[in-house]
Amino acid sequence: MHKEPSKVTFLINSLGEGGAQRAIATLAKQLLKEGKKVTILSLANNDFYELPSEVKVVYFTNSVKDSMLLIPYYAWKLKRYVKKHHISNVQSYLFRANYVNLFSRLLGAKHRIQVANRSVVSRFFNEGFSGKINIFLIKRLYPKADLIIHQSERMKLDFHTHFNSNNPEQVIYNSFDVEAILSQAHQKVEGFSFDSNKRYLVIVGRLIALKRFQDVIRAMKHLTLDVELLILGDGKEQESLELLAKTLGLEKRVHFLGQVKNPFAYIKRSDIFISSSSVEGFPNVLVEAMLCKTVVISSDCISGPREIMAPSTDSSKQLLDGIEVADYGLLYPVGSVEDLNRAIQQLLEDTEQRRRLIAQAFERAQMFSVENIKSQYKKLFD
Repeated sequence: MHKEPSKVTFLINSLGEGGAQRAIATLAKQLLKEGKKVTILSLANNDFYELPSEVKVVYFTNSVKDSMLLIPYYAWKLKRYVKKHHISNVQSYLFRANYVNLFSRLLGAKHRIQVANRSVVSRFFNEGFSGKINIFLIKRLYPKADLIIHQSERMKLDFHTHFNSNNPEQVIYNSFDVEAILSQAHQKVEGFSFDSNKRYLVIVGRLIALKRFQDVIRAMKHLTLDVELLILGDGKEQESLELLAKTLGLEKRVHFLGQVKNPFAYIKRSDIFISSSSVEGFPNVLVEAMLCKTVVISSDCISGPREIMAPSTDSSKQLLDGIEVADYGLLYPVGSVEDLNRAIQQLLEDTEQRRRLIAQAFERAQMFSVENIKSQYKKLFD
């Protein structure tokens, strides 16, 4: 008798640019290979990542953006969809989608609810009115979760610092399609010409305050003229960042390249990758840079960088001053332009250290391959 393939259903804000979206795309492709039937429910209609045609994508609205005000409406649509298609389990990514998944329980939905946290909850205590709304929703809705998935041990600790929780929990690191990343890293770069007489720093992500890209631009002021900075991504902070570069006389050395389909080709050809965030969940692009064999510098923010780059240390530790030469890159305190500048100069000048860190980091990054992580997700779906 023919056995129906088991169903895997994800729920996410959108399929626009972002680490969570890329993680789902990677996992969906792997689960297809495992014989699963994969559906992605998206609150908004905004695609960036390419998916195999076998992945079913359902949009809850035609708008490119979702709204917090529409959570009850989305939850109602989720309940109807789950009931109609006999779905027993929905795994949601990002807080907005998590709230929708959990709110559907209030409307009588019977499916198993798994929520995957993609950022630390402590950030909401510094985000004014919108932060208060998120804190309220977490307190009210998260107790209804059948499983809470954290991206790192530090994220789990952060959650328990602020909320009482008796829910089942699991820590699962993000997974990466190593083969695809290596292939894309060697593809041609479009829209920018690398100069062999110059050295390049690269940062990747949405241009938002949490990423603190201004710190990297300020650090550039004290570097030699042959060092230039590539910024891959777009967002509401772009105008202020461009103004900062111009004010510091760096407009010819700081290149805003916008959102690119293949960031790996740029990272591969750069000398140093920098993650300067004030807060993260699990910084995907840090692992991706390690796979591209580009040496990495990261702020020691909560959470993710320390567990990726210095796994032998206590994940609750946070650097307050100076530079830490970790096993797989350099860590510096969040917001310290002086320490960031020192870390950059150290790696630019010390070729041997750079080579050693690149080799070690490449081995480390392969531990996060989708082949290594997939079994943890398969257990949840099965």
